[in-house]
Amino acid sequence: MRIIAIMGSPRKGGNTDLLLDAFLRGVKDGGGEFEKVSISDLNI
Repeated sequence: MRIIAIMGSPRKGGNTDLLLDAFLRGVKDGGGEFEKVSISDLNI
């Protein structure tokens, strides 16, 4: 399974970031692949 994880919060290390990281650890443990994108890093 391949997943793109979009982090919409501007605060790195905040609750949303920590929750997303926990989810992605589960994906990795299950053999999945992912890419994490932080919206605050993009120039849009």
